[in-house]
Order: sequence, then C-alpha cells, then structure tokens
Amino acid sequence: MPTTHDTREEAAVAPRKSRRRAWTSAVGAVAVAVSALVMTSATVVQAADPATVCNGGDGRRPDAGSGTYGQVNSAAIPGGGGTLYLFYNNTTGYNCAVTINAGVGTTYMDVGLRQTGNNGTAQWNSGQFGQYAGPVYVSARGICVDTTGAVGDQSTALIGTNCGS
Repeated sequence: MPTTHDTREEAAVAPRKSRRRAWTSAVGAVAVAVSALVMTSATVVQAADPATVCNGGDGRRPDAGSGTYGQVNSAAIPGGGGTLYLFYNNTTGYNCAVTINAGVGTTYMDVGLRQTGNNGTAQWNSGQFGQYAGPVYVSARGICVDTTGAVGDQSTALIGTNCGS
C-alpha cells in the first residue's frame, strides 16, 4: 500500500506544478507584451529637429524668410536629458538657440541667448515643455554669444562662442 500512497501524492503534486508553470508563463507573457508596448511607444515619439525649429517661421523669427540657419555649435545636457543647439543665419547675422528634450513627456526646460557681455540683448524661453524650449533669437554679427539650456534640473552653457562675422 505505500506505493499507492506515493502515487496519490505525485498525482496531487503534479497539477500544482502545472498551475504554477501556467501562472508563471502567463505573467512572463504579460511582462513581454508590456515591455514591447513601452519600447514601441518610446520609439514613436521622436525629438524635434532643431534646424526645423530655428527655421520654422513660427512668428518668433525676427528675420522671417531671409536665408536659413545653419548649426554652429551644440552641447549635451548632463545626464542625457537633451541637447542645447546654436544656429547662425549668415544672411541676417542672427543667432538662434533651442534646447531639445531627449526624453518623453513634459518637463521643465529653458534656453537663453545673449551677446557676450551684454545682458541687454538676452532672450529667454522657459516653462514646462514636451519637445523643446525656444527658439530664441539675437542679432550678433561679428559678436560672440553666450547660450544656456536646461532640461529638468540639469543645464549646460556655451560661453563666448560663434564669434565670426
């Protein structure tokens, strides 16, 4: 009779193991599906193109329709939060700065631009943004400019740059 008793225990244990395996498999399948959904949604949202932002003609551009802006400098925001970009329009002598968010979702961002050593020409844009802060524009043909940008609590600056004609 001990053999019959052992058989009953195995029969009782085997279904429990199967249920555990089924539960573990179901949890694993859900985790894989959620991971795939998160990865897909993150790749769908793409960062704004900084050249398009500066050349966009959104009503803030002081030299609308006069030439195009070309990138002259950039600096990464510490921690991978985004990038500060500086552009220049050779036709008009205007500089343009924009901070691009590398993450997904709305966060505090800012961008500032001024002629080096001249606080009177400073232009700023700050607030809660999803993709970018800016653009901001300053006329500075032949004059160096300072620009700063932040995403969240991290910031960077380009000081005394783009000093060409």
